[in-house]
Amino acid sequence: MIRVTLEGLTKRYDRVAVVDGASLEIPPGELTFLLGPSGAGKTTLARLVAGLDTLDDGEIFFDDRVMNVVPPHERKVGLVFQDDALWPRLSVAENIGYGLKVQRMPRAERRERVAEAMGALRIDSLAEKRPGHLTTLQRQRVALARALAVRPQLLILDEPLARLESRVRDEFRDEIRRIHAETEITTLVLTHHAKEALSLADRLAVMDLGKVVQVGPAHEVYNRPADTFVARFLGPTNLVQGQVESADSRGEVVVRTPFGRMVGQSLNGPLPAGSPVTVSIRPEAVSVGSTVPPGSNRFAATVERLVFLGEVRQVHLRGPGDWPVVALALQCQSQNLREGQSLTFSIPSDLVVVLQGKYAIPKSG
Repeated sequence: MIRVTLEGLTKRYDRVAVVDGASLEIPPGELTFLLGPSGAGKTTLARLVAGLDTLDDGEIFFDDRVMNVVPPHERKVGLVFQDDALWPRLSVAENIGYGLKVQRMPRAERRERVAEAMGALRIDSLAEKRPGHLTTLQRQRVALARALAVRPQLLILDEPLARLESRVRDEFRDEIRRIHAETEITTLVLTHHAKEALSLADRLAVMDLGKVVQVGPAHEVYNRPADTFVARFLGPTNLVQGQVESADSRGEVVVRTPFGRMVGQSLNGPLPAGSPVTVSIRPEAVSVGSTVPPGSNRFAATVERLVFLGEVRQVHLRGPGDWPVVALALQCQSQNLREGQSLTFSIPSDLVVVLQGKYAIPKSG
């Protein structure tokens, strides 16, 4: 297992920085997800790490070894591309063994390594088939087996679930988790799908406009976003403008909002009184009803709309100052809610995240 450290990586095309001073550490044997929208620079960053593109600035370390000028074949990086990149005229077994053949591995050892990789991915029966006769899921399994066959130090998967139908996506997601648990290879997965990353990642890195903007355990990044981009990209959230009234050294902040005073938490330490902020509140953090947990913010509201989503109801509220709030309530606990009903909603102060700066929030819709 190796530790991968990226320090200030920069890659420019036509003077535009596609990767712009990106830094990230992937601990040994960890499953790290790099999450970001299309165009964030994820694939370019992965190509830099693998040695397929050259750096303009920054340093790449595998443990303590600087990899900047090490050729790709010496980096021992296994890559699974989004389009699987299988050779159409080669059989499954030949595709899996192709990298080993390039390394001039003896035929007997190569056959043994291919058989081992096919067994790990449970595709032994496909050995003689051509890629054109495989399902998309089978092709992804073959691509992963090919990457594992070279016994990489680092495994990189580029959008591994993007081309799969929803009915088999969960199956391959579980396969990635199983293979990682069995091999303990340091692994980086690129994705634009937040729920996919949240459900699998040991560590989550969020990338935007060529920069890694936040890194941490998945639950921490979700519940304590560094800015409004991270808050919105990881899932639905209520954003409310406000102004700091007071703050203490522990990060607790009192904010004046259209709802009234709200107590929340700042990740950036004390914020100056009077500074503009944006409050982020996840819908599942909003409780509706008369029972208010200790230390919660409490406000009056009216139920505008109820949306049944199966196990939960999405509750659209209109709060003080005519501001909208969305809550989630278990369907078994929200059967008595009615549109037009007046009620109280509450949010525990530790689930109110206070972010620096003012974000342009539409007041309706």
